[in-house]
Amino acid sequence: MSIGNFITEIRQLRHWFGYGAELLWIRVRLLRLDVVEQIRSVVLLIAATLGACMVFFLGIISLLFALNSLLSETARIWTFSGLAIGFLLVLLILIVCMIKLWRKQGRFMEETLEAMHDDFSYLHQRPLPREKHHD
Repeated sequence: MSIGNFITEIRQLRHWFGYGAELLWIRVRLLRLDVVEQIRSVVLLIAATLGACMVFFLGIISLLFALNSLLSETARIWTFSGLAIGFLLVLLILIVCMIKLWRKQGRFMEETLEAMHDDFSYLHQRPLPREKHHD
């Protein structure tokens, strides 16, 4: 191996490292944006969920007190049982919606990480560019 080949290999390695570093920098910035957006979305989701739960429970407690004083004994049993079943169904629907939203948010990060992996695979398999020598 001559000095000229060694210098050419070093230059090619430098180009490869430069391409890899640029791609990594771009992907990390995209990943950062995805993470920031996901955190923002999760915080908003938690705040909205807590607020909705508080309002929901205050409304339900008020409704139950009112119904307890207005309804007859047999009507109370059917009404409160029906409300419990209805709220259980609403709870299940909300849980399914939350799971779908969480998966949607996670998909952004997965796509960015997969793209980073593809970039590195491409750089690893691709031939190095040749520099033109000016003599």
